[in-house]
Amino acid sequence: MQKLKIDINRVKYNLENVAQVYNSGEDGYTRLAFSKEEDQAIDWVAEELKSYGARVRKDAVGNLYGRIGPEDAPVIAFGSHLDTVKNGGLFDGAVGVFTGLECIRALKEQNFDSNMAYELVCFKGEEGNPLGGTFGSRTVTGQINPEAFDEKLLKSLEVSEQDIRNAMDTLPEYKAFIEMHIEQGTVLENNDNRTGIVTNIAGISRTHIKVIGTPGHSGTMPMNSRKDALVNASEIVLHIHKGAKKVKDGTVATVGQLDVMPNLATVIPGTVELTFEVRSGSQERIDAFEKEMLDWVTANYDVEILPGVKKKASSLSPEVRALLNRAANTLGLPVMEMVSGANHDANSLTNHTEVGMLFVPSIDGISHNPEENSYWEDIANAADIMLQALMMYREE
Repeated sequence: MQKLKIDINRVKYNLENVAQVYNSGEDGYTRLAFSKEEDQAIDWVAEELKSYGARVRKDAVGNLYGRIGPEDAPVIAFGSHLDTVKNGGLFDGAVGVFTGLECIRALKEQNFDSNMAYELVCFKGEEGNPLGGTFGSRTVTGQINPEAFDEKLLKSLEVSEQDIRNAMDTLPEYKAFIEMHIEQGTVLENNDNRTGIVTNIAGISRTHIKVIGTPGHSGTMPMNSRKDALVNASEIVLHIHKGAKKVKDGTVATVGQLDVMPNLATVIPGTVELTFEVRSGSQERIDAFEKEMLDWVTANYDVEILPGVKKKASSLSPEVRALLNRAANTLGLPVMEMVSGANHDANSLTNHTEVGMLFVPSIDGISHNPEENSYWEDIANAADIMLQALMMYREE
């Protein structure tokens, strides 16, 4: 088989150019979900796709699709997202879109679409936003309830309930979907900067815990008479942290948000609201760890428990993983299989088609940060593996 190579310089130029032009932030890159900057970046990609001869369309919520190849051929899809967090980095999501764009160009120029169709997908609103993360991919796979959103909120984001209904369950039939993304951690860097092949996408379970104490004067209430909600909350945070460190299968737990009330220097904290999050590639582990922690909390403290966001862990396709491994082997590039601790659009598609993910190493694991960075050599390796896998589908 012919071994095409990604023009990584073209990927780099397009990625950096779009990031500079469509950016509302002063520090790093800000291209928020549902912002004009996200829309403009998606429109830029659409015009590039048209220049490559792709058939381009948008669905009712703004997801972008660009396809080459025969109308009636099996479709292999790939892509990611272009929105960022506030003051985010250059690569998150965008590296998958611009690599996918280069794949479309290379495949079209080499006539690799003669008996196979290829589609680049740019999903809308992947990052956390008022309508929930992975919004675009969850909508087209029927995982959104359009009635759950406030009408004023939808109007402010220029999305309607009818738009959501029109886009629901409209994802085309794909033979497979592959997403390339930065790792956002240090696993690959700690293993000689290999390309990652994702086996599982971790599930997420969040629980809101309200710790109830008694507010009082900070100068007159004796220490032994206090019921300090912040002290109790601190003990809960530490117990969760220590508990997660005892688990050796990659499970992680975080308390990353606390609201202290009344939050005054002269008042003993009366209540603390905190969010407890656990992530794991195993849904059984998530459920078991969460129950263990919450049983301990309710047995030892005065609390109110409210369930939060729940996203199930998913296993990615063994067939796609095998193909990605074979592509890497053909190119002589080292890879390693690993779990994704972050959620991605690929997770939304696991009940729709065969799904695979490639991870690019992140320098020092930094992401969602202006300092986010990856070596272009590592990006090129992952991109070449993806392109090789796409070509190999013709042999399947």
